[in-house]
Amino acid sequence: MLFCLMSRESKWADCLPGSISFPPPSMSKLGKTMNVSEYLEQLTRWPHRGSTTEYERQAAEYLHKCMEEMGLETRLEHFVSHTSFSWIYLIIYGGFLLGGAFGWNHPFFGLLVCCLMFALFYGECTSLWKGLAGILPKRPSQNVLGVLPNEKARKKVVLVAHYDTSKSGLNFHPSAVGSFRRSFLLSIFIMALLIEVLVIRFFEGEGTLLYVLWLISLVYLLSPVILLLHREMFGQYVQGAADNASGVASMLAVAKKLSEKSPAHLEVWCLATGCEEVNLVGMAAFLRAHQYELNPETTYFLNFDNLGSGSLRYITAEGVLRVFPSACELVAIADRLSQREQFSGVRPYVYKRATLDALVASSRGYKTMSLMALNENDEIVHWHWPSDILENVDVSVAEKAAAFAHAVLAELDIHVEANQRGEGDGRST
Repeated sequence: MLFCLMSRESKWADCLPGSISFPPPSMSKLGKTMNVSEYLEQLTRWPHRGSTTEYERQAAEYLHKCMEEMGLETRLEHFVSHTSFSWIYLIIYGGFLLGGAFGWNHPFFGLLVCCLMFALFYGECTSLWKGLAGILPKRPSQNVLGVLPNEKARKKVVLVAHYDTSKSGLNFHPSAVGSFRRSFLLSIFIMALLIEVLVIRFFEGEGTLLYVLWLISLVYLLSPVILLLHREMFGQYVQGAADNASGVASMLAVAKKLSEKSPAHLEVWCLATGCEEVNLVGMAAFLRAHQYELNPETTYFLNFDNLGSGSLRYITAEGVLRVFPSACELVAIADRLSQREQFSGVRPYVYKRATLDALVASSRGYKTMSLMALNENDEIVHWHWPSDILENVDVSVAEKAAAFAHAVLAELDIHVEANQRGEGDGRST
């Protein structure tokens, strides 16, 4: 029963073994050339693609067939994951509450617990370690990998887009999204404040002001616990047309073009990750599986995420707690391309609102860059909300992202060729 609760879907049928309650998308077009809008339409035939659910698995099978039809060497890579990021942060915020509450009279215990929780929080936010994932119940998930082999290639490029979808929650209400970053920073400040209060208590400090700060910290940290519990109890998996069927469709369109005329000096991998919405578990599983094949010095990651509406941005740095810069050569190429009339309106942006799959790679020393679409307020539209449906997607944004990504890869191929010639002449470029 607990297992079913922790993997709760909008319909309880997914907890029943072998239940398949929704027809998969049509496979009749797989032999034909499909464009972004057609991929997008196919991916939104499911009511959702929730992490670790049956619908996510069906979507993976569909993507596997798409990549096979392109002629890529394709496989499903299985892993297990907890079912929601809520459980991780419930433990962390709950730990802060427990440590803080007991810490007033037992400051050493409180400090120990709160410092441990902050270390776990830092690891989750930077993707450098995931200390709590091992203790939570697991369900199966999968990544879909397609490789366009090139034995002569000196560099690899991994195109990445997550295909799973998230649950809705009050913290993702459209009226709250604008303050998401501020709320996150305030949470960090409150965590630090609570730790400071406990340090003072450890040295036998007291007083009305100290007591008030202690109470304020506990009351504030109770709010994310309530929001996360509400999300797990009442949140519904969203269709995820923008987040991230649009990104997957854009990536597939690029992969299709490259399969018809592959880069001369790049080996291209096409990766659709599962469980991105569970704090990037799929991407972490991929890098564990391929850490000895992918050299950080010779491997690039180009990530497609949330390309459903707004204006196209190339991300020059990203991270919520620690910011990791994007690859300088990819950013330089994007800067040049954005000057072309074809890509007018494409702008650079530093993304700090949430974590993306590229963060897992960049935090491990790989060269990355993400493509996203944001509105005039630099916000993701319909983010983790029931309104994230096909009817609210501007397909032209995803099409523009596909064209931009293809141009980036073409320029990168030229850049790699120039470097090879320079090395052959005894020069570096």
